[in-house]
Amino acid sequence: MMCIVRRIWVISLLSACSATLVVNEDASSDSGSADGGLGDASVDAPQDSEIAFDAAMMDAAMMDASALDSGTADTGIADTGSGDDAAVEDGGEPDSATEDASMGDTGPDLESVRWLHPNISAWPVTSDLRVRFSGSQICLEYDHASDWPIVPIFGGTEVVANAWVFIERDGTWYGATWEWMRPGQTCKAQSSVAGDHIKRAPFDEASGWRPRSGEILYFMVSGLVRSPEYRNVQERTALARVTWP
Repeated sequence: MMCIVRRIWVISLLSACSATLVVNEDASSDSGSADGGLGDASVDAPQDSEIAFDAAMMDAAMMDASALDSGTADTGIADTGSGDDAAVEDGGEPDSATEDASMGDTGPDLESVRWLHPNISAWPVTSDLRVRFSGSQICLEYDHASDWPIVPIFGGTEVVANAWVFIERDGTWYGATWEWMRPGQTCKAQSSVAGDHIKRAPFDEASGWRPRSGEILYFMVSGLVRSPEYRNVQERTALARVTWP
């Protein structure tokens, strides 16, 4: 009788173990583990390290959002600032270092300027002047680009004005023309503001003079005066102060 009872107890124990094994295998299969079905409760429940990582990512995202709202985030877009000295878009070309004569700076005393081309300090001012840089060009915007009389020069090229630059050296201001302006034209190459265009000592071609970045210059536009055989009007613009870029 005791043997029969022991056999029944052993069979029951083996049956219980077998049932437990089947349940565990079914649970592993249902977990969808990528490790060949050997998943456990850790697959479905995140560990403490994973929770900490997710919290750190959330905090970082919130900090980025706060920085964007305050305008301090590094978005990879350059801040060009504001005002006249800022780069602004104009026809797809950047403008910079814009200054004009209306700012109250009248420039050097023309009576004390050393003129490398004819002295026109007595000519009346009939226009303000606005100077800006656009790409590789310098633009001298004045009111009479299209209405001063046209004069053909050098085989028929039509011009209406001369561009001037005023340069300070050792306490003395020098004034010289450096280009011809065609009807309606206001822009010239920046490279033309140089000794090889002025062609008068001490700023002639041999001097190799070119403006330095940060140098203060004044610009002006006048009726034709660069060559004595070509004249149209005895008028000029006000001077405009520019910091060379």
